[in-house]
Amino acid sequence: MSRVSTVMWKELRELAGSKGALVMGAIFALAFGTMYSLRIDPNSDVPLGVSLGSLLFFLTTILGAFLGYTYTGQVFLREKMEAVIETLLCSPINVRDIWLGKTLAIAALAQVFAIAGGVLCSLIVSYRVGSVAVPGGAVILYVMVVLPLLVACFVGALGFSQFMLGMKESRIVSLVVFAPLFALLYGVGYSLLGSFVLTWLHVLWISVGVMAVLTVLAFASSRIRIERIVTTLS
Repeated sequence: MSRVSTVMWKELRELAGSKGALVMGAIFALAFGTMYSLRIDPNSDVPLGVSLGSLLFFLTTILGAFLGYTYTGQVFLREKMEAVIETLLCSPINVRDIWLGKTLAIAALAQVFAIAGGVLCSLIVSYRVGSVAVPGGAVILYVMVVLPLLVACFVGALGFSQFMLGMKESRIVSLVVFAPLFALLYGVGYSLLGSFVLTWLHVLWISVGVMAVLTVLAFASSRIRIERIVTTLS
């Protein structure tokens, strides 16, 4: 794991040192956190904890996924375009550790802004209703523990495809596959705000599914040959 942490901290330092990455995260956390907080009606018959829990589930998921998608382009695709990845491939670190370190770094920073957006939203809702708004335990567990794994799963799948595909193909995959997924997630989330109740069973099933996909991706990344990545640089 020391090699994974080496890659992870390297990528985190570079992302944290990028004003563009930080400004984008702050803007989206502020914009989405404020916008979603206005969806709750203080006079609604739905319990405040239920409404806020539904809102935070979709808000943090969308923020984490979108920022993870954006940062993946900077960490994976940019290094291929600038041929920086060749330096890492010449080091003693294997491809799986490189993939995992980059994935964890992106998920960690996306998680920070997702939580920031959720906290901002909760504060605005509390101010509007005149009392402290707190989501249910299942929602808190999801945001703090399961969400970063879900974002890592999403980022890992995108990063894996960018290792395997050429730069043109990677852009096509991003536009054709992931863009519609964002639109679907946003549309479903916006329509179900206030009515969807995240239960402990939901959290359990999401956790199991995410861990299964991450395991498969980790195994698949260990089978990627360095020559395969090098041939996609041109």
